Amino acid sequence: MKLNQLSDHVYWLPPDASTDRPVLGVVVGRHGSLLVDAGNSPAHARLLLSEIERLGLASPRFAVLTHWHWDHVFGTAALALPTFASAETQRIVRHMAGLDWSDAALEARVAAGEEIEFCRDMIKAELPDRRGLVIVPPEIAFTGEVVLDLGGVHCQLIHVGGDHAADSVVVCVPEERALFLSDAISPNLYHRPPCYTRERVIALFDQLLACPADTYLAGHAPQPMSRADIADYGQQLRRAADVVQQHYPNKEASLAALEATVGRPLTADEREDIDLFLAGMGD
Repeated sequence: MKLNQLSDHVYWLPPDASTDRPVLGVVVGRHGSLLVDAGNSPAHARLLLSEIERLGLASPRFAVLTHWHWDHVFGTAALALPTFASAETQRIVRHMAGLDWSDAALEARVAAGEEIEFCRDMIKAELPDRRGLVIVPPEIAFTGEVVLDLGGVHCQLIHVGGDHAADSVVVCVPEERALFLSDAISPNLYHRPPCYTRERVIALFDQLLACPADTYLAGHAPQPMSRADIADYGQQLRRAADVVQQHYPNKEASLAALEATVGRPLTADEREDIDLFLAGMGD
């Protein structure tokens, strides 16, 4: 994987689905760079650092963790940088740092409902040997929003929450009209079954579209998304949320109502949206 340039000050490392490596970001200013997420392993973090060196970019000065999920935090030790995160991310990563990450411990947490099978499998694929794994919690916790001046470019670290993770933070770069979404618009995968909730989805997309951004980088998407893409996806989810709220718990009535609303057969994604909002009702 090579670091891609999005704009004068923004770069991104594409995701790798084979071991669930997410997008990593670099925002470059005169005074140094901010790294967006630490990656899913020390090797992933070192790849990012080597790409920064290869391109001759300003040295990393800070990092930010967008949320607590393993694929965004397992590389923290390799970065060795002052790291920002929401206060809740800091709390959870401190707990994670003290856990046993052996195969047996992972299996036990899956059995107890504390971990999901997909993450267990991807952790094993990315890090077959985890005996030397060190997870370094973020040192700089914040609530609400923090603005970093990197010299000629600013980074707004904004706690947006959402279903995927209540601690989710996005990184907006106003001068470049770019925003690192990470996984904020994804459903809650730790809920059984996975879910969306109407109130959180509406509030999240309102926040995202209020940001001064035209390009959005989602955590596991192979290409950036436009502002129109985000607006359209928010509308898609809101339509599903509205019909589920009206027809809950009747799935078939919800599907029929959504099909009538869009005036065509539903896509597989739209049908899945109905399932996700049905699962989130009452939570």
